[in-house]
Amino acid sequence: MNHTDRFTGRAGAYVQGRPGYPAAVLELLTQETRRKNPRLADIGSGTGILSRAMLERGWTVYGVEPNDDMRREAEFSLKDFSSFHSIPGAAEHTLLPSGTVDMVAAAQAFQWFDAAAFKRECRRILTPEGRAALLWNSRLEDSPIVREEGSIHRLYCPHFHGFSGGLAELTGWIGEFFDHRFRIFRFPNDLAYTREQYLQRMMSTSYALMEKDERRSSWLDALNGLFDRFEENGRLTVPNETVVYLGDCRK
Repeated sequence: MNHTDRFTGRAGAYVQGRPGYPAAVLELLTQETRRKNPRLADIGSGTGILSRAMLERGWTVYGVEPNDDMRREAEFSLKDFSSFHSIPGAAEHTLLPSGTVDMVAAAQAFQWFDAAAFKRECRRILTPEGRAALLWNSRLEDSPIVREEGSIHRLYCPHFHGFSGGLAELTGWIGEFFDHRFRIFRFPNDLAYTREQYLQRMMSTSYALMEKDERRSSWLDALNGLFDRFEENGRLTVPNETVVYLGDCRK
């Protein structure tokens, strides 16, 4: 299965379970553009979580998403925004004209890209003063909840290689993408879920077990057990931060 197809059939779970980003993150991106009406290429835009947040702040957004299911969901949910443009491109070939966007952002997606080809594409589509931002909602892995959740995924999910696509192992790729000239910002963003939201969040992951997998029921039972042990008043709070890598990849 290629990276694009991994998310086929997961759009509904994405809508129900995937979290957004703190207001401080959105303000950071806005300040970095230094433009009154900034233009964003949201690469790997999925169901449009980041796209919606920036549209609501007055941006023009080009949502570049190769997966048909995810892209259709974004097109439906963002249909009332005239400044949203859905593009069936990929990170390495966005289909956007050269020099047309003030910022390129990849939220929860950089780990799926060919980093060198993506860098070349960013250089092509960014304006001379443009910036790139790589974002992740990242669990705090030293917390008991996250440690137990990781153990469950490692036991049942063959495609689990660490949270946020193995973010800790992407440091070298991120450094090379920015030619080692970038800033890192961290924003507290603990995430509270109902049981259904939590299970949908798990089922939206790239490593989630599909219905035909015989291990799926045991995996979900284990996640339900985790929820029971740590919930308070019907909600599970997962320690989390939003990490933003921000810089100029054009040099």
